[in-house]
Amino acid sequence: MAAIHCDPHRNGTHVFWTGHRMRIWDAWGTNVIRYNMGPGSYQGQGATGTDAFGWVTTVVEAGSGTSEIAGVDEAGAIARITCAANENDGLSMQLGGGFAEFTGDQHIYCGMEFAGNDVDQTDIFFGVALLDTALLGGVTDGVYFESLDGAATLTGQLEKDSTETTTATLATLADDTYVFPEFYWDGSKLRFFVDGGDETVPATTNLPDDEAMLPSIEILTGEAVANYVTIRQMRFIQIGR
Repeated sequence: MAAIHCDPHRNGTHVFWTGHRMRIWDAWGTNVIRYNMGPGSYQGQGATGTDAFGWVTTVVEAGSGTSEIAGVDEAGAIARITCAANENDGLSMQLGGGFAEFTGDQHIYCGMEFAGNDVDQTDIFFGVALLDTALLGGVTDGVYFESLDGAATLTGQLEKDSTETTTATLATLADDTYVFPEFYWDGSKLRFFVDGGDETVPATTNLPDDEAMLPSIEILTGEAVANYVTIRQMRFIQIGR
């Protein structure tokens, strides 16, 4: 297990990190906004997904079964999002309240470790975005990771006023294999990285710098099968000045 280190004066806070300084585990201070979906913080979101604690949810379930988030009987896992069994059935979740602002006086970390049972037949969206009921249908503003059905490639996206910039492929997903994409904004540069590996630093073209956005997750099945994504951990941390 990687050691936890502390920077005691980053933007006037105590910042705890592991692996390298952009992989933030936690932060303490009066200017910190944080959310941790992890052991001890997952509060049994209920079987329909419509009452996920603290989240605004949109449920699509034209096929048989239900689209839901629930606890999962798997060591180390905290939640599983399962889609109803019709193409494009699934669940969209956005944490209530405005959070992420990509301005020069903010530091922002966001990451989620997950595994999909059939990654080339599942649409996956994770990051921050404006409130929207169909994130994969095209948000107006966001910074996020995306993998679309028909392929298993994971890309990073910057989108402002419905115009997006796509990074090169950051990772190739594999069925039932955990991957941990993360990004970090230091007030001037955005960095994408996967599994703690080398960073990708995209140009700030189409960085949404004039909106407060929400931590967001959307999972849709790409076929008439109840595909699912299992989450091991998810964190959002914003440090102001």
